[in-house]
Amino acid sequence: MTSEFEKARVLHQREFINLDYDKIKEIANYYLINGDLNGLLALSNYSQILIAELISESGFPERAILSMERDPEAAVKLYRQVRWKLNERSRSLFKRLIAKIVIKISSGDSRGFSVNSKEYSVAYSPGMEFDLEKTIERMIEKCKKVDEMRYEDIVASDKRKRDKSLIMILDSSGSMTGKKILIAMMIAAIASHKLRSGRYGVVGFNSTAFVIKSPAENKDSVKVIEEILDLVPIGYTNISDGLKKGLEISYHLKNPKYLLITDGEYNVGEDPRKVARRFKNLCVIHTRGKRDSRGSVLCKEIARIGGSKYFVIDDIKQIQRVMKSILD
Repeated sequence: MTSEFEKARVLHQREFINLDYDKIKEIANYYLINGDLNGLLALSNYSQILIAELISESGFPERAILSMERDPEAAVKLYRQVRWKLNERSRSLFKRLIAKIVIKISSGDSRGFSVNSKEYSVAYSPGMEFDLEKTIERMIEKCKKVDEMRYEDIVASDKRKRDKSLIMILDSSGSMTGKKILIAMMIAAIASHKLRSGRYGVVGFNSTAFVIKSPAENKDSVKVIEEILDLVPIGYTNISDGLKKGLEISYHLKNPKYLLITDGEYNVGEDPRKVARRFKNLCVIHTRGKRDSRGSVLCKEIARIGGSKYFVIDDIKQIQRVMKSILD
């Protein structure tokens, strides 16, 4: 029985024609119960409606949810494959599950770094914490004994919050699918988690730019992730308009950082390098495609002109390191 289902997962579309509807649905149900997202993806290539109807009728068993946590990229691909065929309740549930899983994964992965505070050495006054190591160093420098210590010799430790802000500028044109959307979702999740004392904004662009979240807006992070997940990869790639919109929504912020996520294959609007000159701290994450030589060159130039760093992310495991470098 199992071998039959395993074989069905890799059948070509023309071979599914030889199976009746009930048999295909039986196979799909087996995959759903066992949390086989790749099996469901293979079947959805034959019939999105069948998979959507099954999910709408059955919901998500525990194994399916666990599989989403283990393989969020497959979950994103399956959702985007069948989303418009699902009923409204199931589409909302599927989208919410993925958003919460992405936030859970991103929060766990980013526990190793913090951007909310920095330690400063300041003059000591009663009630403050003091830095023992630096106090000893000062006493040695002054050639003082312990019984000669005065308040002015004590080095206090003062943790001050840094008002960081980040504007994400996200390419949502035709090339942004699957893993690229997941990367954007995880970056937004980390920004919302790490910049609680600051602010962040998200701009999307295809033929024109649009605001997903302004930095002044107190928008639920799950909602932000859901909107990124639901971006439709259509239109041309107008990088310059996205950059302009990023500047527009951040005019009131003090020294914000900017993060452009794109394949660099712009085909409408003015040369983005001209707009990049207006930035002081513009990082670029290059989402490489099959033919990325032109896009790679442009992304590197935008980062150089914008006064910051260029990154390539091929695996979601690299996101924590990249975001630490950007937010530090």
